[in-house]
Amino acid sequence: MLRVNKKIEYGVIALLYLAQQKEQTASVREMAATCKIPETLLSKIMQTMKSQGLVQPMYGNQGGYKLTRDLHDINLLEITQMLQGPIQVAECVDTESNACPVKGSCTIISPMNVLNQKIVKLFQSTSLEALADRKNAV
Repeated sequence: MLRVNKKIEYGVIALLYLAQQKEQTASVREMAATCKIPETLLSKIMQTMKSQGLVQPMYGNQGGYKLTRDLHDINLLEITQMLQGPIQVAECVDTESNACPVKGSCTIISPMNVLNQKIVKLFQSTSLEALADRKNAV
């Protein structure tokens, strides 16, 4: 089954939460409690996003994290690659691995590459701002 993993889901939720805080910060404990995310996992996600420069820690009494960029400047592909690695719908689209035993004679490698490229483009063209705008839709 193809699905976005929990790290990506929680990362997006945390970033959207931080965006709602405007100029204020939010601690991992606060975000975890409010968004119902396991605090330990969220802490690891925030550390990864900090190391990639997506969030900035603020220290002191009002400490926590804040975004370093606007939501329209962050796309779903960036978050996915940061928290999971490259998008690969099948083993055969991984150009650096020879894990697929039929890679040389595979009849679906071309369509899988096309599908993978479409998903990558979709994730790349989907900003977190667009996700935030749609969260109340339907």
